[in-house]
Amino acid sequence: MRIIIDGYNLIRRIPELSSFEQVDLEEGRKYLVRELSSYRAGKGHRVTVVFDGAGSVHLGGGSEKERGISIVYSRQGRTADDVIAKICQDGGADLLVTGDRDLKDRADRAGVPAVEPERFWERVEEERIRNLKGLEPEDEEDEPVKRPGKKLSKKARKTRSRLSRL
Repeated sequence: MRIIIDGYNLIRRIPELSSFEQVDLEEGRKYLVRELSSYRAGKGHRVTVVFDGAGSVHLGGGSEKERGISIVYSRQGRTADDVIAKICQDGGADLLVTGDRDLKDRADRAGVPAVEPERFWERVEEERIRNLKGLEPEDEEDEPVKRPGKKLSKKARKTRSRLSRL
């Protein structure tokens, strides 16, 4: 699964991450990448984090790969949201991590479901604990019990499937 992350949105919504950012912006990014790398190693997902390049040493934009995580910086005059929306529109994402309502709407129009940063970070922490304990990745979850009533829409089933693989 290809996960696109709104980097600063995630950092600023998770207290553990924002405490690093408050000390130094670069430290916040490095800590995030370290944690995502561990998550990626356990899950096997392709993870891309997008940051605004404006106001940083990455003013001209660009990309790099660190610890298996793709990092993209928007260039001056373009926001990270624009970069993320373009990735979604071009079919380069299966899931978006952001709390930004406008960005969620843009991704939804491109057929990419979004998950709140807090929910995603819970999964990252679960993977961290599993790694510390030396446990194997969890087996696929059992099929949910069918309840009488309306069937979920195709879009809702697709979203639920992607979220279950986090």
